[in-house]
Amino acid sequence: MGLENRDYLRDSGYESPLRPPPRSLSVVGWLIAANVVVFLLQLLARSSDGRFWLEEALVLTVDDAVFRMQIWRVLTYAFCHSRDQLFHIVFNMMTLHVASQLVLTVLREKELLWVYLGGAVFAGCISLVFYAIVAPNSSMLGASGAVLTCLTLAAIYHPRQQLLLMGVFPVQIRWLLIGFIILDVMPLLSGGWRESGTAHSAHLGGVLFAFLYHLSGFSFSDCFSSLQRESRLRKSGGRLRVYSPEQAGRQEAEVDRILSKISESGEGSLTAAERRTLSEASRQLRKRNSGN
Repeated sequence: MGLENRDYLRDSGYESPLRPPPRSLSVVGWLIAANVVVFLLQLLARSSDGRFWLEEALVLTVDDAVFRMQIWRVLTYAFCHSRDQLFHIVFNMMTLHVASQLVLTVLREKELLWVYLGGAVFAGCISLVFYAIVAPNSSMLGASGAVLTCLTLAAIYHPRQQLLLMGVFPVQIRWLLIGFIILDVMPLLSGGWRESGTAHSAHLGGVLFAFLYHLSGFSFSDCFSSLQRESRLRKSGGRLRVYSPEQAGRQEAEVDRILSKISESGEGSLTAAERRTLSEASRQLRKRNSGN
């Protein structure tokens, strides 16, 4: 019996429930740690004349990014936060933690990392274009664009998931996202963005990136894996590995054994290797179906 005939592999979401929980310090933990460390360095890296030189080297400005070609700023700005408002980094990191747990039920950790970084760069570029037109002397910093990318994907994947607003008021995540979008669109339409001190364009850029990512079906991990395979193929002189029916048969037998184990002992009895085997079989089936 082929893999395509198994009911348990027909649902593309099958992979998620059996995925092992994140490690004690996951990709999200590293992202939060990186933001906190950079924030502390912002406070400490101060010259004798009172200039916060590290912050000045990382924030996004039209002059530095465009005319001085300091391209790294379209990413590094997202790891800086306001020194005067502690709530800025606290709110961003809390939102990132909550949203990422929902996103990780669908995406793997490495994919989430690339989505976060891609959202940061895309939001920075959108904001850069906006401020180049209306306020070229402005500077931008903060992870809000990347965080809103994660929040938007969480709302796409789990629209009816309830969160506690301010720790008290239950609200579905889709309505929370719509509320954030309205709060960012209104100042841009009314001109209030000049007084708000908030990069509303970066927020909306993060939201837009999430929708484009979801609708396109693009995968950073698959793209990088494909590039690695092509690189290995070139290094090997173009030699290809031959598909082995025996290997496919062994995989099917292993999947059958694992499912029997789930039936007898429950999902919690699976080892990490067995979970990976099921995930790989599901991934191969989806790839095969997408090519039909």
